[in-house]
Amino acid sequence: MKNPRRTAKQKKLLGEKVVKYYFDNPNANSYKEIKEKFKVHETAIRQFIGDELERRLERNKKIRNY
Repeated sequence: MKNPRRTAKQKKLLGEKVVKYYFDNPNANSYKEIKEKFKVHETAIRQFIGDELERRLERNKKIRNY
């Protein structure tokens, strides 16, 4: 089964939903479950979560240096 093509805006919204689900559900946040729930490829999940973790790390660094 091929995943549908998405526009940049749809990808951004999907990324926000995936990240929110990942952090709000600590007991049910495996890539397999997210993949089935949102119909998204595993590499996209890694990218969404990785980008969010990088953003949080940079924000934390800025706060510490302030």
